[in-house]
Amino acid sequence: MGKTTYCQKLAYDWATKQGEWDHSFPKIEVLLLLRCRHIKSNIWEAIDDQILPEDIDEAAKENFKKFIRENQSKVLLVLDGLDEVDPRKLAMYVKLVESKELSDCHIVLTSRHEAGTKLRRYCNTLWEIVGFTKEDAQSFIRKHFRNIELLAEKLIGELWHDDLDDDSDDESELKGLTKNPLNTALLCVIFEDFKGVLPKNRTQLYIEIVLCVLRRYEKRSGLSSISEHLMVVYKKELLLLGSMALRSLRKGELYFEEHEFRGNLSLLIKFGFLSIQAGGSKRKPCMCCGFLHKSFQEFFAGFYLACQILGGEVSCSSVLIDERYLHELNQVFVFMSGIVASQCEEAAVSLCNSTVAHINLQRGDQVQSNFLLALRCISECSAQKENLQFRLVCSLGKYLRLKTLKVPPYFGFDDPRPSIELFLDALTVNSTITSLDLQKNSIDGNGAASLSQALKANSSLTSLDLSTNRIEDTGAASLSQALTANSSLTSLDLSWNGIGATGAASLSQAIKASSSLTSLDLSFNRIHDTGAAHLAQSLKAKSKLTNLNLSWNRISLTGADYLSRALTANSSLTSLDLSWNRIGDSGASSLAQALTANSSLTSLDLSWNHIGDDGADSLAQALKANSFLTKLNVFANEISLVAASALERAAVTGNKKVNVIL
Repeated sequence: MGKTTYCQKLAYDWATKQGEWDHSFPKIEVLLLLRCRHIKSNIWEAIDDQILPEDIDEAAKENFKKFIRENQSKVLLVLDGLDEVDPRKLAMYVKLVESKELSDCHIVLTSRHEAGTKLRRYCNTLWEIVGFTKEDAQSFIRKHFRNIELLAEKLIGELWHDDLDDDSDDESELKGLTKNPLNTALLCVIFEDFKGVLPKNRTQLYIEIVLCVLRRYEKRSGLSSISEHLMVVYKKELLLLGSMALRSLRKGELYFEEHEFRGNLSLLIKFGFLSIQAGGSKRKPCMCCGFLHKSFQEFFAGFYLACQILGGEVSCSSVLIDERYLHELNQVFVFMSGIVASQCEEAAVSLCNSTVAHINLQRGDQVQSNFLLALRCISECSAQKENLQFRLVCSLGKYLRLKTLKVPPYFGFDDPRPSIELFLDALTVNSTITSLDLQKNSIDGNGAASLSQALKANSSLTSLDLSTNRIEDTGAASLSQALTANSSLTSLDLSWNGIGATGAASLSQAIKASSSLTSLDLSFNRIHDTGAAHLAQSLKAKSKLTNLNLSWNRISLTGADYLSRALTANSSLTSLDLSWNRIGDSGASSLAQALTANSSLTSLDLSWNHIGDDGADSLAQALKANSFLTKLNVFANEISLVAASALERAAVTGNKKVNVIL
């Protein structure tokens, strides 16, 4: 949104010398604004076709092109709409940005994110059009409802009710739409028409927008079809729009020419969903059409597909074969799912089952893409019919046959929380997933509480990665309750979660009670000495824990003392990681005493702990007495060469050899 407008303003400011020429731009003598979708073969053909007048003589044309070649540093190429280019022609743009052609020219490229990422690494500067800010959108809403202030404040409250603070990044599906001025206006119109009620999701919003447009068309035309649903009355026209929308999206195009409508253009223009503009070519001018926004094109394409499925013309599984629905056409698939659900519950269940069956056949990254698509579709369908959610979630959980699943960060949604809830409900009835990776998914205390309920019911999961979330102490308390009841989970990663001493106390109780947990990663948290004391109590009990990672938790001598006393009594722990803490010489000496009595620990990591020669000497004496430790890491401490040599000699006492990392 706004890319073409930006390019036009850039050209206008340069041509008319209005305003200040941006300081980040060089001084230039020629600015060439070209639309990428009209470039058929190369830049020179595009300049000839889009910029030069039709009546220019050949000599003048060649002189102009010669000037460009000889004065490249004074030329700015503005190439608008890279995302509208046929992927097969992308090589030409790569040559330009890699300076293999017109190497000294300055270039500005505009693109949607998905297409831009392919060329981003070649560029010096990256700009982003952020669209309406929160303040812009709210100001627009208040102006729209200036005579009905109550509705304005109600809509603002509906859209931003979950903002915790001004820096909140969480976005609901509908709130995300307000970044686009057109969508903000449409939200206002729908909210006014429905007297202060918002649609539940994007599909429902666009259905209401279409109905709103059709009602206004009927009013203008003096027609009345009140007794019938307008999308049924105009189904033929809407299907034609959908057919054109899907065809152009499959070709990677956002616009289509007049001849493609086969004489139906005037029929479709009357509704107002299409915008019309002259083609970019001055040589072969033609009428081009496009939807008001790409989201409308995706909606009508989804509508067309949904009607085909509901009419039995295509099957759900045949649609899924086209991998484009996992990537550039994924929003089309989501719209299609929402429309199917609004018309037929059984068809929605069939679509969900087909999607899950397709997931089971995939491998690698395709599993993640298909899984995310399934979640998005279930979320969209559930918003159409509340009683449908339970059936779809059960289908996902029962028929998913994966053993390992890595869910990409944020679930692919503006706001991941509702989708996390859906997935966790499915997890309660799943019996195949043994390893689940949910790292970097913004799971907070509430999400951990939902996960806790799932773990109490699930009996197949053995490994769970929740690293880099926002579990904190409240989430740790919820998970501890689940660990007490769960009898299958053996490995739990809670690193980078803001867990403090209170959370460590809760987890300590879970370690004591768990009948299955053997590995716990609490690295990069803030449990400090108090948290270490709580965990030490659990190690003294008869726990099954064999691996404990407490790296980077600001544990000092006091915490090391607690853990040392626990190790003296513990007979299950085989690996303890205390790297990147502050135990020093005294802490190392305390742990060394434990090593003389402990008979289970085989690996101890004390790297980056400010340990000097005194601590190293204590550890060397412990190695002489201990016959079970096989690995000791004291890398990046303050140990002298003499003390290091003593450690190495102690590591090969008798018949044993300890791998000492210095």
